[in-house]
Amino acid sequence: MRRRGLLGVIVALTVAGGAAAGTDPPGSAPSPAALAAPTPLPIPQAAPRGASAPNELDRLLTRYDAEERSLRDEQSRVGPDLEVTKRRMHARGRAYYKQVHAGLLPAGGGFDALVDHAARVERNRRAIARDLARMEYLTKRGGEIGERLTRLRAERAPLEVQREAMDRARNALQQADERRAAFTRAFDSSQRPPDYLAVYGAESGPSDVDPRKGFRSLKGRLPFPLAGRAEVRRVTVPGAGTPALELTTPPGAIVRAVGPGRVAFADKHEDYGFTVIVDHGDRYFSIYANLGAVDAHLGDVVASGARIGALGTDTARVTLHFELRHGADAIEPSPWLGL
Repeated sequence: MRRRGLLGVIVALTVAGGAAAGTDPPGSAPSPAALAAPTPLPIPQAAPRGASAPNELDRLLTRYDAEERSLRDEQSRVGPDLEVTKRRMHARGRAYYKQVHAGLLPAGGGFDALVDHAARVERNRRAIARDLARMEYLTKRGGEIGERLTRLRAERAPLEVQREAMDRARNALQQADERRAAFTRAFDSSQRPPDYLAVYGAESGPSDVDPRKGFRSLKGRLPFPLAGRAEVRRVTVPGAGTPALELTTPPGAIVRAVGPGRVAFADKHEDYGFTVIVDHGDRYFSIYANLGAVDAHLGDVVASGARIGALGTDTARVTLHFELRHGADAIEPSPWLGL
């Protein structure tokens, strides 16, 4: 009778210990409430349709970067934490197994020893339950982090494409501005021919024109900028009132400098297409535009008749746009070519 009464007391104490509202004993695992997931970062919304402000796009991508760093940092802790929890639970499970199989053996030490044994068994059981809850949470949280990282990559991909497109557009605008500025700067100054007359003589071959007299002396005797037959049409550049010539010829025609000089511009211009400007000295310039290919480079010294480019080959007839200028002022080119 006494043993059955003792068992009743132990059971009552065990149930009371399991239902007690007090805190866990020292050294126990954290309670399930302490395992709640950290407050997630706000999920950035995709940029509104048509929104292209660089600052707003950069802010969105910065938020994505911050969330991704936070998730990856948490992800790096979940794996080790899960492994530690597993090892701890296995150790507690072995201890619990031994405690349960001990049964009423501690009763030999008296009532107090049996009560302590029962309390230890219950504490270990609750600790194992918390470890299981912890493992469940960590496994679930690891999956959530992986899914969110996958969504992040999918959500930010179109924004990255948009930013790259905007960067390319900005670079294109900047390059166009730089080319316009370079085109304008080409007429700001001019070299004097005597600085490179010897080079012209070596490359241009026999000529009845003395280059030391300057480009002005070639008026009426300038060589044609195209080899072979071409149809010549006098035009005025729209919006500028600049006189020019349009020389139409078969595709692929070679374009040659009309006089010795130094290349002051060789690039694509938004209005003229691929363009070469040759500085002939004394602030005289010749302009060759609408080229299909440019063979000269900025700063090159070219002889009279030197190849500086070629016309395109994409149509049956192609046109060279040709101008002469003194400083920034346009000159009617026909009299210089003897037309």
